[in-house]
This record gives sequence, structure tokens and C-alpha cells, in this order.
Amino acid sequence: MSGRGIARVFVGAAFIAVAVSCGGGSDSADSVVDSSAPGTATPVVTDAPITEPPTTEPTVIAWETIDAPADCMCADGSPYSYFVREADPTKVMFFLEGGGACFSGAMCAPGSDSYNQDIGAPGGDAFGIFDFANSENPFADHSIVYVPYCTGDVHSGNVTKDYGDGVVIEHKGFVNASAALTTMIERFPNVVDLVVAGLSAGAFTTPLYAGVAADQLPNAKVAVIADGGGAVPDAISAVTANWGTVESLPDWPEFAGTTAAMMTPAYSFAKVAEHNPSITFLRYDYAYDRVLSGYAVMAGLSADGLVDVIRSGEASIEATGAAVAAWVSPGDAHTILGRPDFYTEELNGVRFLDWLLAFLDGTPLADNYCVDCAG
Repeated sequence: MSGRGIARVFVGAAFIAVAVSCGGGSDSADSVVDSSAPGTATPVVTDAPITEPPTTEPTVIAWETIDAPADCMCADGSPYSYFVREADPTKVMFFLEGGGACFSGAMCAPGSDSYNQDIGAPGGDAFGIFDFANSENPFADHSIVYVPYCTGDVHSGNVTKDYGDGVVIEHKGFVNASAALTTMIERFPNVVDLVVAGLSAGAFTTPLYAGVAADQLPNAKVAVIADGGGAVPDAISAVTANWGTVESLPDWPEFAGTTAAMMTPAYSFAKVAEHNPSITFLRYDYAYDRVLSGYAVMAGLSADGLVDVIRSGEASIEATGAAVAAWVSPGDAHTILGRPDFYTEELNGVRFLDWLLAFLDGTPLADNYCVDCAG
């Protein structure tokens, strides 16, 4: 999770499509040439114009705005929209935006910095996986369904919550993201490679949406990339009761008897893996993530030993036999997918991008953990 201004993702190379531009000249070949100059050959004169070689810039694919149904909304009840980038229909990313969370009157009040309260439209600076002009970007040719976040419930809520003192919040993140998922399935029914990715608040529910998508797209290879969501103490799971998260879970046998207290950061990974063992999972975290430690403190928990929280969560996922790849970087930064570090991060002699590509290719490398995790 991250607060407004901390982990807001600025997405997309541009919001409006840019036409391909061509350079060219139209100078006539019968221009004046001094053929008497030393070393100057007599020109061949024709009536055809001389044209410079054309220059082109990569076509920028426009983001299409989709106005969601009326039951979708932001925390204040305002209308909700999401965005689609149509590229290769067989390669698709379903992306869950990050942006904090709220679970008390003070945190959820208008003007609070605890969570994004408006729709984060694609646009602005393009970094990380949204730098579509970068030749190393493995997702440059992907179609993308971009799910903004403005509900404070890690894309998992479906309740109207009255926190008192006039603070009434529409925790409708599940409703919003589900509408976007439906569009993705309808728009790209023949997807072969599906990546469900999310950073910060968006990382927590990536397994759930991947599981639902896999049920409806049985021919797709489905991979999860959860960025910056593992360093949260299990005890914080109780706050999901404010959002109606349990009531929004898929109607699967694996979730029978689930309570809010059971909804730890690792729980949905483990249950989705039980439901569909073919889904693969990748988790990226910083050992002492300062943003997630801040939310632990807000929940009245200790922020000590976050790297141990990450490792224990991973162990509980792997105990189910899930195919999960783990990378833990040193330091207290937060998320990597939307930052330039996506292309430069190295740990123990391994470049993160190469490690990610191996995971996506189905030939995962060994988990990579920091040694001196303080950074």
C-alpha cells in the first residue's frame, strides 16, 4: 500500500495517440551546381524531386476511457472509469493501480493522505513497465486493461461504510475492478499470455483476479506479479472487515469458512494456488518497505522485522505447492514496476529484468534475497 503522492503510478507513454510523422525534402535536382570546382562531378539532371529518407517515430497507442456502470464508484460516490490499451490481443496485462488504504474515520476522511481519492488516469511521465518506447520493455506489445484505484480497500471492497462523524465511504474496489475484468475477458477472449500485475495496494488482490480470469480463460497461461505487498504483518488482515472483502471472495470451496482475520497478505495466494495450480506467482518486495511499515504502525502494529514477515508469508504460500518466485531487495524503498529501477535493479549479480523474463518464460531462476537487507 502507499499513500497519495508516495506510490501513485504515472502510466503510459502518452494518453492521446500521436500520428506517425515523416520527414522529407522536395528540393529539385536541377539546383545550381558549380561543376568547375575541383573534384566536382557533373550532376545528372532529372525532373524527379530528391526525397530525404523517411523518418518515423513509434506509433503511440491511445488509451481508451471506459465509463463503468453506475454501481462502480470512487470512495466519495463519484463515477468511476478505467482504461484500455489495445495492442497484441494474445498478450494482455490486467493492471491494478496502487495508492494506499483507509480503515478508520481519520484515514478515510476527505483530504486524507492515506489513500488515493481520485481516478489515476494513464498519462504523465512513463517509467518502468509503462515506458513503451523502451526496447527492453517486455510489455510494450501487450494490450493493457488499467484499473485505477480510488476506494481505499485494495480493490477488494463492496460495502458502504459509515465511520462516523460524517465520514461515509464507498468501498467499492471489488465492484470497480470486476467491471474492468469483465471488459478484459470480453475484449480479449483469445489471450494466450495473461499477466495480472499490481503494485502497492494493487498487489494484494492480484491472485484473486488472476484466479477468476483463469476460470473464464482456460486456454490462457496466467502469471501474477505482486509488487510491494508482502511486508505487512498478518494481524492487519482484520481491517478487511471494514471493506467487505470476505463477502467479495470467489465462490470456491477453497474459501469456505474464510474470516476477515484469515485474510493475510499471503492467504489469497495460497488459496488461489490450491484452486488453480497452473497459475504462477511472483512477489517483489523491499526488506524494510517504509510505506508498508507506516501502515502497520497506523494499524497499531510493530513495523519491526518486516523482512521476516515477507519470508514467512512466502513460506506459507509455498507450503501449498504454489509456484511462487520471490525477490527481496535491501532498503526501505517501495515498488519497482513503475520506476526506472525496473531496468537497472541488480541483486547478487542478477538483473531483475532478466529474472522476471525467466519467470514469464516458465523457466524461473532461484529466489533472490538480499544479504545485507538494511541497504
